[in-house]
Amino acid sequence: MNTYPATFELPTTDGLTGLLVAPYFRHLLREELLPQVSESNEPLSLFLLDTDEFLTVNSVHGRESGDRVLADVAGVLRAVMPQSAVLTRYGGDEFGGALPGTRLDDAFSLLEEIRRRVADLVFEGLPDLHMTCSVGLAAYPTHGEHEAVLVRAADEALYTAKASGRNKVALPLTDSRMVTKTSHYTSTQLERLAQLAKALGRNEASVLREALDDVLKKYNDRLGVPPEA
Repeated sequence: MNTYPATFELPTTDGLTGLLVAPYFRHLLREELLPQVSESNEPLSLFLLDTDEFLTVNSVHGRESGDRVLADVAGVLRAVMPQSAVLTRYGGDEFGGALPGTRLDDAFSLLEEIRRRVADLVFEGLPDLHMTCSVGLAAYPTHGEHEAVLVRAADEALYTAKASGRNKVALPLTDSRMVTKTSHYTSTQLERLAQLAKALGRNEASVLREALDDVLKKYNDRLGVPPEA
């Protein structure tokens, strides 16, 4: 991951997770990342991630266990996200990140992988503790061209993920181009999709697009599309 100065009026990194603190993250998003992608005409995806029912961890297992959970979730983010990702502990048990140069569908696949890995975490000394997370995802410029608007769109998507059952990745309600895979596919299907994408050396979104193309071609006659020569 990128390195940043140790101070920026206040510390720039969180002591527990080593990720950026929210004020500095938003400064970078506003002053550097968004202007850069605007000038280069590249995409940028932004996400907010919240651990589900985290207060129960602190109340039942104690704060030290809660800190361990947060550190491990941060470890998952570092392991999955590309080198270009800018990651933050956004506050409490909420994380976030900006993915410059990453399209929405590719970001969606990355966050699905993070969601699965968080659900698979095993915490030392806490064999009965199982965590999940909910994620809201938004994209520049589709969901906003300015920092505050883009963050608000990701926050609204996070609320959608929470309100619709947790443990899923969601987009802003205004986005009709993609639905949350966790709402419509079984865990077995998602796991096999991930395995296939890995074996092919591709991302999950491209595999899904290929499958959709095949389905549409199969039913060309229903759509009134002439068969290909």
